[in-house]
Amino acid sequence: MNAASHFTSLAARHQRLQQFLQADPDNLSLIADTASAAFDAHHFDDCEALLARYAQQAELTPALRNLAGLSAMSQSRFDAAEHVFAGLLAEHDDVHLRFNLAYAIAMQERYAEALPLLSEQVLAEVAESIRLKMLCLYHQGDLDAVIALGEQHADHPLAGEQICGLLATALFDADQFQRAQQYAARAPDSVGGLTVQGLLALQDDDIGRAQQRFEQALETDPASGRAQLGQGLAYLSQHDFANAAPRLDRAATLLRSHAGSWLSAGWAYLMGGKLPEARERFERSLQTDRGFAEATGALAVVDVYEGRDGDARHRAEAALRLDPNCLSATYARSLLLAKAGQNEQGAALYQDMVQRPLGENGPSIAQLIARRASHGVRS
Repeated sequence: MNAASHFTSLAARHQRLQQFLQADPDNLSLIADTASAAFDAHHFDDCEALLARYAQQAELTPALRNLAGLSAMSQSRFDAAEHVFAGLLAEHDDVHLRFNLAYAIAMQERYAEALPLLSEQVLAEVAESIRLKMLCLYHQGDLDAVIALGEQHADHPLAGEQICGLLATALFDADQFQRAQQYAARAPDSVGGLTVQGLLALQDDDIGRAQQRFEQALETDPASGRAQLGQGLAYLSQHDFANAAPRLDRAATLLRSHAGSWLSAGWAYLMGGKLPEARERFERSLQTDRGFAEATGALAVVDVYEGRDGDARHRAEAALRLDPNCLSATYARSLLLAKAGQNEQGAALYQDMVQRPLGENGPSIAQLIARRASHGVRS
């Protein structure tokens, strides 16, 4: 039975039990069965209404309380789910409860709190827990631990593809591109695997292949901020700023705490000649990470464009103190040097320079900075 047929069968069972319940509305066993069927058919409001109906006549059993937690989690009400699973776990230790509680906590971005719940026993008995632990470690910034755990479980019979997709992402962020490609190829249908393949294609300037992979990833998960970021960078590489800017804005919104996404969006607006919009995105990037040198350097570039040379010089120096290899600050300083005695040429000169390729057929300075921003995404 394929997935569509299976879901149709679940929906039919839910409908059938609803009809039985109309004939016997106070039957607690039937209420419980119908609530479970409603959950399986993704009718979560109906599930919770039935659980409330049960609770009016009797105390919810542990199984029904667990169902309430799962229903809350399915609707992204993770605080409510956490409350339910924590209560159940206090009464009875169970690896699936520990996983569910860890998941509810992690989805509230409290990754350090989730990690202790993901013990070796949980990893051994709940396949999904391996990827969850990798995700928590990833958000903690411990790439070495993510890679070690992923390699240990990459051949898992139930969760191998999802593990390989996240492992490829961690390896990409660790600049281990060849190994990232190997594991991405083992996860050809996962969002992580597709996105890493796209980012690697982007590095090789194979824009067509990159776009194809990002589109496939977004078909699977439209809310993937990293895939959205990659698609925006692909448009940026083609100097299609009108398409790049809104996609990079979307990526930054989805990724929330990733300063590099706002930086990339800012460069798309800057390359499109929209200075106020560029400044706003660079400031958002800096608000997300006060120590992000590239954001400070990018603001220095905007200062140069707007004729605020003193501010530009100060920002560029500050950015280079944070990171002596800061590309945007180095670029801002080069603009200031080029600008000396050439004010009459105005912004057109600098717009040409920001888009000029580095070497034969190479990326522009702005594209290179924006691409570097794709690393370290926590998605």
